[in-house]
Amino acid sequence: MRPPAPVPDDDLKLSAWLPYRLFLVAAQIARPLEDFYGETFGLSQAGWRILAVIAERNGANASEIGRACALDPFAVSRGIGQLVELGFAVRRPGRIDRRYAAVSITRSGRAAFNRIAALGRTIETRLLARLADAERAMLDSAVGKLEAESARIGAGGWRSLLEDDGSS
Repeated sequence: MRPPAPVPDDDLKLSAWLPYRLFLVAAQIARPLEDFYGETFGLSQAGWRILAVIAERNGANASEIGRACALDPFAVSRGIGQLVELGFAVRRPGRIDRRYAAVSITRSGRAAFNRIAALGRTIETRLLARLADAERAMLDSAVGKLEAESARIGAGGWRSLLEDDGSS
């Protein structure tokens, strides 16, 4: 039996790959929040994300919600349906174009959002408490830069990554 081939140093190591590390942090902190809104309000992940969007942008249409949540149209439609069924949102025809329904948060939706958001703030406070003030400022700046670059990468697609040397 042959010993396994050595791993070249230039291979991607998942445990050290920044996108995966960021994903793990997000997944670990999302889990208790997801358990809370699922058990307490019967919300799906998409339902919670849509509720958070309409809490901030009351009257958004499905296209705007999909872009803000990074959800496909089917997930947006199901999530809006869930919120309407739970009494957390209402759908109204758009003022300018009646084909685009505006989704608005209800009082009970706002109350649910506020309870979930309070737990979300607690999670964020616990995370940030591990950092010094200078680290928090640096993290905020770095995340902003990562958001901007990830948007450029996403817009360009994988083919552009093979053509680009990454220095732009």
